[in-house]
Amino acid sequence: MENKTFPELKKLIFASEISFSEKEDLAWLFAEASEEEINAAFDLFTEDQSWIKKVSDNYHTKKIALLADDAEMWKKILTEEEKMLKKKGKHD
Repeated sequence: MENKTFPELKKLIFASEISFSEKEDLAWLFAEASEEEINAAFDLFTEDQSWIKKVSDNYHTKKIALLADDAEMWKKILTEEEKMLKKKGKHD
């Protein structure tokens, strides 16, 4: 896996179709990410830009569940996330 940098990932995020506030939130999320996580996100987003929206939506839903302290909502999010990742794995 080729080394990517956070600025390259941020550029991809800000070129996407999500709202400006979603772009900012997603950029902040990855600002603290490891090099490995940045590389994986960069590769995923480059391969299929629809994943930018999927990751952004998932992140925002998780924030809502945490703020609401809703364990059932959190479980549902993780179940949906697992399905999404398994589906992606079948296409690789």
